[in-house]
Amino acid sequence: MTAPSELAEKPRHAITDVYDEDHHTFLIQYPVPFIVGIGLAGVVILAFTGFLGYPHSKSTIDAIFNQPWALYLWVCALIITLEVSILRHRRLRVKRAATVAVTLIAIIIVLITFFYQIPFQNLLNELIQQLFKLRISLVQLFTSNWVYAVVNFGVLLIFALDCGRRWQRRARGLPPTAGVDLGLGETIDPESLPSMQQLISGDILAGALLCAVLALLLRSDVVGLFWQILRANFHVTGCTVSWPIGACVPPGGGRTNPPTLTFVDTILALTALPTGLLILALTASISGLSALTGVESRKEQVAPANKNESSTQAVSWQVSQTIFETIISAFNRLSRCRAQVNPAEVASQSLLMSLRNVIWPPLIFLAVVGAAQFASYGQSYIHSNKTLLNELELVGPIAIWVVVSVLCTIFALALLIFHGRVAENTLRFAGLIGFIGLLTLWIYSLALWSLNQLLLKTGASTLHPFDPPAWNTGISLAALLIFGIRFAIGRLREEGGRSYRSFSEK
Repeated sequence: MTAPSELAEKPRHAITDVYDEDHHTFLIQYPVPFIVGIGLAGVVILAFTGFLGYPHSKSTIDAIFNQPWALYLWVCALIITLEVSILRHRRLRVKRAATVAVTLIAIIIVLITFFYQIPFQNLLNELIQQLFKLRISLVQLFTSNWVYAVVNFGVLLIFALDCGRRWQRRARGLPPTAGVDLGLGETIDPESLPSMQQLISGDILAGALLCAVLALLLRSDVVGLFWQILRANFHVTGCTVSWPIGACVPPGGGRTNPPTLTFVDTILALTALPTGLLILALTASISGLSALTGVESRKEQVAPANKNESSTQAVSWQVSQTIFETIISAFNRLSRCRAQVNPAEVASQSLLMSLRNVIWPPLIFLAVVGAAQFASYGQSYIHSNKTLLNELELVGPIAIWVVVSVLCTIFALALLIFHGRVAENTLRFAGLIGFIGLLTLWIYSLALWSLNQLLLKTGASTLHPFDPPAWNTGISLAALLIFGIRFAIGRLREEGGRSYRSFSEK
């Protein structure tokens, strides 16, 4: 029988884990046909992206691949694969369905707004006409002030409903949020839970922060910059992001026009802020009086001062503790099993528990935008001369958008599950996948170079998208040699040490 101490030391894995840190192995195994299929699909799509889609060509097939939509969809398939890998457990099927649904909606929106410049051709005329009509509908939709008003107040409504649900749970003596059991055996210390007053005050202060963020994001210039990144070029004025009821005269704003959403959100933030602060002040005052038994006995009563403390010491301690714990309850709810408040965690755990349901969907959308930017810069790089200037101008943004896409996907899922383990474990997994890609990139590059040579020799093409190999091919090969040599030296030292110990024993 296994001893209790051995059971306690046995490593446990969360249901979202994809990597075993103890044994340095993956916890998820993909079918070989899936790996082969997605790998070959990537090579074929890169080949089509390289040999087709040149702007000067007038052929039908070149026109179809003028925009790197195929490469974009392939990267989006990788994003969905990562999401499903993390949320693969049956206990997370609802969250998995929600995540995939939000991702698919984002994929469709970005596909229509970012890759719309496909010319009309005979073979796909009807399909492209429908897509073009759909894009016109999207232009009309996203230049309507009703859309931004619905988004703005919809986010605030989701936040308010979430706060009401948590207040109801706390009033019943439960934790504010029903956490997901990741299989780690975590428990919640009841003493670490915020009081009802602290919870309400913290949520109202978090609502003020949310209103301030919405006021910043729904400015006409910020919204216009967002659509420029998506290459949508929607015309956004102050009227576009104003209160939808009433006649608005461009550019919007001012006393004679309906108020902008930024103005409305600012007013809401300035209303919520003093309300939250007043509740915080009253709660702190009650705590100070309770330290001297100056209020009626309640279920949630702080400990009175002991005989070794002066009255001022007891009051100052209770007041400061109440204020500090209320701020913590608003800004620091990531740790589910802490026995007491740890001030060192405040800076690193600054995400608001109250705002997670309005943060993770935009992060998924930004990850999909990163996939579109990666495809766009990737096509430009493949069609370039592969000079050092091209490496700086094109490969740099490619790397940045890859990092943005991966981080947004991981942190969105970490917020959805609301556990730091998701981000920590998946980042290790993603780093190892990227390392494997770095070591094998030169092989794929040489394979495409060989294909390019074949087409050139047979006269099937006069283009040189993969000839000569890119600079990053040499970087990939150099990385393989460096790590391979380090591994070989380490092995030789290990074998030498074994031989020496064996000889000494003899």
